[in-house]
Amino acid sequence: MTDTRAGGVAATAGWTAAARAAETARPDALFRDDLAAALAGPEGAARYERYANPGTSEFLAVRTRYLDEAIAAHPHLAQVVLVAAGLDARAARLDWPAGTVLYEIDRPALLAAKDARLAELGARPRCDRRAVGADLAGDWRAPLAAAGWDAAAPTLWIVEGLLFYLPEDAARTLLADLATASAPGSVLAGDLLSHQSMVSEFTRDGLGRLREDGCPWLWGSDEPEEVLTTAGWRGPDVRTPGEEGASFGRWPWPPLPRGTLGLPVNYLFTATV
Repeated sequence: MTDTRAGGVAATAGWTAAARAAETARPDALFRDDLAAALAGPEGAARYERYANPGTSEFLAVRTRYLDEAIAAHPHLAQVVLVAAGLDARAARLDWPAGTVLYEIDRPALLAAKDARLAELGARPRCDRRAVGADLAGDWRAPLAAAGWDAAAPTLWIVEGLLFYLPEDAARTLLADLATASAPGSVLAGDLLSHQSMVSEFTRDGLGRLREDGCPWLWGSDEPEEVLTTAGWRGPDVRTPGEEGASFGRWPWPPLPRGTLGLPVNYLFTATV
């Protein structure tokens, strides 16, 4: 598969960090990420402004909180993998159970720059954080194993803000590869984009800006359960913003009924093998 997280797409990690910084600045913040602003930098802040659309900031805040809670709900899983970790700062901001090993997979250059910035900021991880430079289009299992990941032990995989940047076949292949690599008891949590988000008139301008910047959204599905079960994941719990467990008082609209056409929606999910 083709890994599109090079170039412009990898740079959108700064956008997400800037969104976390904006949420942190709110008096009613859903989480605190005191490293986010420094990690985002001026470019990330500029992208945050450029890609602003109704619901974008709200969803990014809800998604972060949802995945924070997914992590907290599985303290027994001692190895956690952030797939395409970007500028995520959970290693330093979450209270991890003793013995947790957190693996962050992403492009080597991005992780090297991130590690240097974290060192400048004096950031201290609250778990055993291990950066794993790997190409998700290639052999990522070998570098992950070389960093200490145990394929025989259950894993909590976090796939955040990635799948819609991949072509459909690449996204499905990655999800299937994660399932194949997982020991019994492993859990996958992340987000999917709807196909309606790719064709809605309400996202046309935003999608155009992303294409102009070399980081287009490439794929979404209106059948998230099918995507996950076909890839080998069981019992997917899929929620849309506004539903219980995917709102946190931040989402300002009622959840869209399944099958609604013409309106963008994102899915948040948890599944097991």
